[in-house]
Amino acid sequence: MNTSRSQKIIKPIMKFVNMKGIIALKDGMLSILPLTVVGSIFLIIGQIPFEGFNQAVASVFGSDWTEPFMQVHAGTFAIMGLISCFSIGYSYAKNSGVEPLPAGVLSLSAFFITLRSSYVPESGEPLADAIAKIWFGGQGIIGAIIIGLTVGAIYTTFITKKIVIKMPQQVPQAIAKQFEAMTPAFAIFLLAMIVYIVSKALTGGTFIEMIYDVIQVPLQGLTGSLPGAIGIAFFISFLWWFGVHGQSVVNGIVTALLLSNLDANKALLATGDLSLEKGAHIVTQQFLDSFLLISGSGITFGLVLAMLMAAKSQQYKALGKVAVLPALFNVNEPIIFGFPIVMNPVMFVPFMLVPVLSAVLVYGSIAIGFMTPFAGVTLPWSTPAIISGLMVGGWQGAVVQLLILVLSSIIYYPFFRIQDGMAYSNEQEAASLEVVE
Repeated sequence: MNTSRSQKIIKPIMKFVNMKGIIALKDGMLSILPLTVVGSIFLIIGQIPFEGFNQAVASVFGSDWTEPFMQVHAGTFAIMGLISCFSIGYSYAKNSGVEPLPAGVLSLSAFFITLRSSYVPESGEPLADAIAKIWFGGQGIIGAIIIGLTVGAIYTTFITKKIVIKMPQQVPQAIAKQFEAMTPAFAIFLLAMIVYIVSKALTGGTFIEMIYDVIQVPLQGLTGSLPGAIGIAFFISFLWWFGVHGQSVVNGIVTALLLSNLDANKALLATGDLSLEKGAHIVTQQFLDSFLLISGSGITFGLVLAMLMAAKSQQYKALGKVAVLPALFNVNEPIIFGFPIVMNPVMFVPFMLVPVLSAVLVYGSIAIGFMTPFAGVTLPWSTPAIISGLMVGGWQGAVVQLLILVLSSIIYYPFFRIQDGMAYSNEQEAASLEVVE
């Protein structure tokens, strides 16, 4: 691919990646990582699928021994929408160079304004001053993202355009900043109230519920499908090939949906009926982190192994030794920029093909029942292969990861031989020139 054509492709990509909203979304979603990872561990402890173990523990601590663990889950994973709303508004303002805390606080207020002011049980009268907590978690996360981004943008515009209440210089800065937030706060609260009124008039429900029905459910279905899984795998590698951090960009877009899929699976797990027949999702955050990023974006394990075992050129022998340790922890920037993968036409096909075929393999393994849908522990993406497979998918998960590593080795090897042959020829030619001189 020539330089001018690649620049035409990468220019809109970089414009999209550097949008304030995309950066705020990516940074804001990172803030809920401790909640989802650690909260899921407590959920698994409270839902251990071994009746004998549960009975033994219950005989010591009582039949409700799991309740404290579920309480931790309720205070972490189950409020990720609420927290993401705050953190996205906060991140938007921070990245715009204005005081971020009011943006986060105003985002939370707007979120609550758009919710129902009462809770209606399945049977009985509405309970005043009660809110359905279900909208704080995965089901409300897309609405929360929209609110966070909107509030962040409005607040930032008011502050940067100086549409604020100015206090005398003698007033302490901490107090003056809060007065500055009052004008955008009025505009934000007024808009949230209007949204509440319109949503109630149109649907009889709330903005968050409307977004869930109209946008989130279809998007979850799309990302949870085989084409969605293939698209996620492909675009991570595709962006990286142009030098754009594909994992970061794609994660920023799909993480909320994949976590929502996982949240739905956890709800099924809590009922004891986690199955595809009951609507369990195949593509969750574990699908991405623990299977599509083994040894790094593009699943370059096979390339590292080829350099260690079959390289003729000194260049790739040395690079293989440098890259092997980071690859164990799913970091492959030394390969992407050092091999290089970026803008390398020889490596385009395997770099795209291996993740796509891996996505098909993992999806198929769950679809045919070899692996159960993911609802267990959520691990950091840097957890080494085999270990992560065992923890999120049992021995079946480890087997599927092993198959992916074998697949990576088979596909990368012939392309590596071409690249290594060119590097070896260049080294031999350089060496012969030195002898002549």
